[in-house]
Amino acid sequence: MINRVFGRLVEWLCIVLMVVLAVDLMLGVVSRYVFAMTFTWYDEVARVCFTWLVFLAAAAGIRRGAHFGLHIVVDRLPPGGRRVAELATPVVIIAFALVLIVQGLAFVDLGWFQMTPVMGLPKAWVYAAMPTGGALMIAYSLAPLWRAARGVFG
Repeated sequence: MINRVFGRLVEWLCIVLMVVLAVDLMLGVVSRYVFAMTFTWYDEVARVCFTWLVFLAAAAGIRRGAHFGLHIVVDRLPPGGRRVAELATPVVIIAFALVLIVQGLAFVDLGWFQMTPVMGLPKAWVYAAMPTGGALMIAYSLAPLWRAARGVFG
């Protein structure tokens, strides 16, 4: 229940970020070619929105099971091999997400001493997308891991 509600919240946040990104980039183009003067902030807003969108959407994709898979290979395995492959998938995702969290937290620590040039926002807020996305990826991989483990060991 909580996973479903929180998952929808993440997906809606992705939609909002995509809308803000599209409107921001449109304003940047209009300001440059219609008003002949560029808004100085539009590229920073686009960069922040895109960074958060990438990591949140990656987690949402894991939640939906929509990420790339080698089905052509896995489907040719015997049933036991298929179950092992189904177990390996969330394990690999969790390992990758742990790297995102560890490295992302290192970036966040450095980001408190860096500011965005125009808005003066600490870059730690931008870098926080990395460990946040990693944590969500782990959270969304636990249920498939549990199901796969029951299939292999149960």
